[in-house]
Amino acid sequence: MTGKISRRTALKGAAASAWVAAGRDGVSPLRAQTAGAARPFTWAATGGTWGDTLKTIFVDPFFAAQSGPRPLQAAQLESVAAAKILANCGSSPYDVSDGPQSDYAMLNGASCIEAYDPSIITSLPDIFDEAKEGDYYAAFNILLFGMTWNTKEASKPTSFNDLGLAKYKGKVGIPAYGWYGMTWLHALNKQLGGSEDDITPGLSAVAELVKKNGAIIVENADHGTRLMDSGEIVIMPYWNGRTVRLQEANIPAAFELVPGTVLVGSGYSIMKGTPYPKLAQAFVQSTLDAERQLAFSQWSKYPPANKKIKLPPALENIAIPAGGLEKTAKLDWKKINEYRSPYLERWNKEVLNA
Repeated sequence: MTGKISRRTALKGAAASAWVAAGRDGVSPLRAQTAGAARPFTWAATGGTWGDTLKTIFVDPFFAAQSGPRPLQAAQLESVAAAKILANCGSSPYDVSDGPQSDYAMLNGASCIEAYDPSIITSLPDIFDEAKEGDYYAAFNILLFGMTWNTKEASKPTSFNDLGLAKYKGKVGIPAYGWYGMTWLHALNKQLGGSEDDITPGLSAVAELVKKNGAIIVENADHGTRLMDSGEIVIMPYWNGRTVRLQEANIPAAFELVPGTVLVGSGYSIMKGTPYPKLAQAFVQSTLDAERQLAFSQWSKYPPANKKIKLPPALENIAIPAGGLEKTAKLDWKKINEYRSPYLERWNKEVLNA
């Protein structure tokens, strides 16, 4: 591994810099900041094995090296956490929250999250540009929503247009709008010449997939796995990491990073109003550590966002090909969030009633 940054060294450096700035004598600012605080340091993330693994790889090691508050997970769907943050903007019940760029672009637009402090979060230059959003979001894993297909029943796709091929009629999957259908719709729409302000090309294409090619709505990642396992579908927009897990289960599947593939990072943003601002900044820094990211990738099968990491031979199959991220969709998350509701209404009318 090249360019490895020690978690302990990064945290010591951040703490030392803050100590000098604060002018304290022998008292860590992280300790001084949290000594009189009443509540735990609350981190929001989805539950299940994802949340458990975040705790094991990121949360527990970080707080083992800290004095002050104990960590407490608020487990719920990422979208639910985002709604609670928006409803309690400036006084969030969480200190940091894990999720995709789209949610935090919305929250940043509403002034509900803090900017990163580059004097503490020093690993930002090591993160792929495509895995960052503004000065408030950096991913630790790169989730790609491209094309997955059954290698025995389908051919290697070259674009999302392959979903419309007649030979796949009745065996095509498309994501539900409330899952990642909204984001995928915008990516497809741009490939077809549309824009965030004009979704008609994408909606017309998806409605055609349902009406003429019998596309099945995939409700979530687990549903997609079941449909691929049963052979009910042979091609669909889906996750790179989930496809690796299909392969590990001996399901004949492969993933292709087609033009317009959606990059959905998983990373932490800091809530405005947190009583632990420096601690939150240092925690985010720890999630960008190369060693921690690699450990999470070994479990998740999604590639790390730290571009200095050299994957071991056992993980070479999850590597992003050279220039691959240049194929990903360039989306205006602010505009996408503005159109969530009206485009949902159109999806319900034009796609679900196709």
